[in-house]
Amino acid sequence: MSDALVLSSGGARGAFQAGLICALAERGHIADGEALHPYGLVCGSSIGTLNAWFVSTGQYTALRKAWGTIADAHIFELKRKYAALMEPKAFLGDRVYDYVHLALAISEHEQAMAQSAPILRWMETHMDPTTPVLTPMVWAVTNMTTQSGEYFYRLPKRMNGGIPSGVAHALEVTLGATTAVRPAGDDVLHRAILASAAIPLVFDPVVLPMLNGTEGHYIDGSIVSEAAVAIARTIARNVDVVLVDAKSGRTEYKNALAVVLGAYATMQRDTLETAMRNIYFETLAERSRAPKAGDLPLGRISYIRPDKPLAPDLDAFSEQSVIDAMFARGEQSAQAGFSPYIWETFHL
Repeated sequence: MSDALVLSSGGARGAFQAGLICALAERGHIADGEALHPYGLVCGSSIGTLNAWFVSTGQYTALRKAWGTIADAHIFELKRKYAALMEPKAFLGDRVYDYVHLALAISEHEQAMAQSAPILRWMETHMDPTTPVLTPMVWAVTNMTTQSGEYFYRLPKRMNGGIPSGVAHALEVTLGATTAVRPAGDDVLHRAILASAAIPLVFDPVVLPMLNGTEGHYIDGSIVSEAAVAIARTIARNVDVVLVDAKSGRTEYKNALAVVLGAYATMQRDTLETAMRNIYFETLAERSRAPKAGDLPLGRISYIRPDKPLAPDLDAFSEQSVIDAMFARGEQSAQAGFSPYIWETFHL
C-alpha cells in the first residue's frame, strides 16, 4: 500500500480538514463514490475519525453539507446543570455554584460535563453504515475498562477476507500482540466512532462490547494513538498528516472547560509530534541501509496545517460562520499541498 492519509483530532477545527478533503477531491476530479487518490488507507482520531468516514466512503458532497449545517444540529451541549460554565454573561455566583457542583458530582457519580446524544444523532443522520467502503479506514479508541488501546477498522467488500496476513503481522509488531485490532460492524459503527471523539471529562465514556463478550467503557483514541500515525506508517509507504493546529503560541483560558481542553490538547500534541519524529528517523534509518533493506517500505512523511490559529475546540460548533471560515481555510490550504516533515524545523 503506497499512501495513507491521517486526520488528527481538534474538535470544531475538523472543519479545516473537511474543507481540505473536499478541495483535494475537486482538484483531483474525484467524484462522489470514487476513492480519494492516491490514498489506500485513511486513519483518524476524534473529529478526524468522523471526517475519515466520509473519505473512506467517497462522500465529498455529503461531507461539505454535513459541515455546512452543523451549527443547526447543536452537537455540543453541556448538561443543563453545568451550562453556566460556558456562559461569560452568567452571574459570578452561578458560575461558582456550578464549578463546586461539578467538582462534587465528578468525585461521586458524574463522568462528564457534556451530552453525547446530540453527536450520536448527528452521526445517525449523516453516516449510513450501509454505505460501501472504498478505502480501508482505521481509528483508535481507548478501552478504560482494561486500560489499553484498541483499533477498529472498516474494509471494502473486495477485502472480505479481512486484514492480509502480512499487514496483520506488521500491526502486531507495531502495537504488540495483545492489542485488539477488530472490525467495526454496522451495529457498533456509530458508537465506535463516537468513542474516538469522547474526550475525558467532557463526554461520557461509550459502552461497547469487548472481544471477550462483556461490555467495556471506551473514550478518545488520541490518548493512545494521536491520528493513528504509527499504524499508517506500518501499513503504507507514504504518510500525509492533516493537522488543525498552527504553530503553538500563547493561549488564554477563559473557563474551567477551556483549561481541561488545553491540558488535553497539550498531551495530544506531544503524542503526535513524538509519533511523527519517530517515523522520520525510522525512515532515515531505512534509507541509510537501502541496499540491504529488501522490501522494507521506504517512504516519506508529510503534513499540512493552518498558517494561523483556528477557532477554539468546541465553542465554534454553534457558530456556522466560524465553521464556514475554517472550512474555507482548509480549501485554500489544499492549494499549497503537503510539506515534507523535517524534525529540526517542525514544531506543534
